[in-house]
Amino acid sequence: MQANKIIWFTGLSGSGKTTLANGLESYLKNKEVTVKIIDGDAIRENNKINSFDKVDIINNNERIIELCKKLQMEYDYLLVTVIAPFNQTRQKARRIFAKNYIEVYLKANLEIVIKRDTKGLYEKALAGKLNNMIGLDPIVPYEEPDRSEIVINTGYEKPEESLNRLIKLLDLV
Repeated sequence: MQANKIIWFTGLSGSGKTTLANGLESYLKNKEVTVKIIDGDAIRENNKINSFDKVDIINNNERIIELCKKLQMEYDYLLVTVIAPFNQTRQKARRIFAKNYIEVYLKANLEIVIKRDTKGLYEKALAGKLNNMIGLDPIVPYEEPDRSEIVINTGYEKPEESLNRLIKLLDLV
């Protein structure tokens, strides 16, 4: 196993980033490697960022990159779960972490994530109670990645299948 990897899970809210990261975390812990999940929502909350405008989203993503830089040598794997809707941010993380950066794109269309809506965000956005919902509001589109190491279509694939594909990619089997 190679150490000090940043596994960057990107996708719309409700696409399954946390579910997949939690599954990978359990698998890695069973392999007795050190692993930490960095959750984009928790970072946003800790920094009291309530806005979803482009500047705040980019700033939050850059805070996550800085945190990864600080923690990278302490863990074999950092599992980053963040929407990260803009290519510029993901490309910056890729440049900084180079060969240690693995991007996992969890692809799910709006119909699927709206149906899941585990946090009630889409419901609020569609009711006009939440502005700038990423991927729903044209002001903050989700820019699909074009360089991900793996694309997982969570609308069609079961979580166990996705996890197995990811493990295989990471050469952990």
